[in-house]
Amino acid sequence: MSEPVADFGALRPHLVDLSNGKLSPGGLVSTTPADVDRIFEEHLPRFISGRPGPAPVLFWAHGGLVDERTGLEAAASQVQWWLANGVYPVYFVWETGLLQVLSDRIRRGAQRYRLFPALSLMKAGGTGAAPPVPTLVPRALPPLTEAADTFVEWVARHAGGPAVWADIKANAARAGAKAGSLAGEGGARYVARRLAAFNRAHAGDVGLHAVGHSAGAIFQSSFLRAAFEEGVGAFESLALLDPALTVGDFKTGLLPLLGSRIRVLSQFSLGRQRALDDVCEVRGVRFYNKSLLYLIHRALEEHPDTPLLGLEENVAADPDLAALFAGGTLAEAVWSPQLSGPDASRSDARSHTGIDSDTLTMESLAHRVTGRGAVVPFPG
Repeated sequence: MSEPVADFGALRPHLVDLSNGKLSPGGLVSTTPADVDRIFEEHLPRFISGRPGPAPVLFWAHGGLVDERTGLEAAASQVQWWLANGVYPVYFVWETGLLQVLSDRIRRGAQRYRLFPALSLMKAGGTGAAPPVPTLVPRALPPLTEAADTFVEWVARHAGGPAVWADIKANAARAGAKAGSLAGEGGARYVARRLAAFNRAHAGDVGLHAVGHSAGAIFQSSFLRAAFEEGVGAFESLALLDPALTVGDFKTGLLPLLGSRIRVLSQFSLGRQRALDDVCEVRGVRFYNKSLLYLIHRALEEHPDTPLLGLEENVAADPDLAALFAGGTLAEAVWSPQLSGPDASRSDARSHTGIDSDTLTMESLAHRVTGRGAVVPFPG
């Protein structure tokens, strides 16, 4: 059993813990409606008291890779830094854990086809349902080839990977569900309703911002839609970190809101070469030789090769998106590495999972959220 790394209970003023889209009654930390009420009735009013407004309030949603503990640890490592920069953060921890589930399914799928743990290369022209590509190889052997990644994508698709990914996306949708819906009121919807009431009582006292990492971009699409439906006027900014959001869903869900309900959009993602150099690992074992976004793009969406907003080549191939980000007024894309230029537009992220701990990326976010020329350095 791993040792606790933080007093997670101390995060309650900055935490909304969800399970299957609902406020979580159990787990490492529970969040009840009363806990959410205290954020907007006690903690946030105390934070903005005496501050020259509007005070920045940031809603953060982590990616679909992490379980509850990892999401809590990330929040615990960042909350004090945001506060030191004059920002009140609220972290949605929505208990996903895609990477662990997916890697287990790939392993079981490989075993089903008797290709693991033999770890030998298949010969070209193989028979049966499996394609003529290599199986997984141990880390002691040469790096995975493109053919090996193709095999992983094939196994992921045929071992239920799309169903796992679809459930992650459904989880995000359930979080924003209305009261009275078949799923019942989602936890993010409850937060949105309380936020709208707070805004009415404290008009002009806060500026709202949102960040979504990976599948957190899908979650934020659901949360922002709920917030606007509940009466929240606008968010000053939305930042997406290596978003696993499809281009189609972005165009229908978020793009129409830019400039009005969402004032400014920024995206920080791995550039094409960094994404190709990335790897997917679980417990130190590599099972895919690229960024997770490539696995989602090629194998986990309902239709293979569905364009994703976080992949540079998919954005470049779409005239509408290329024009949007080239304009630089409503939206900006920062593709890592970007080591020079404005302080708010830098990134040296080297991995999909680590972009939210990259110093340049996080300090760029702080510049954008605070509007300040100097920010407290990110602790890393």
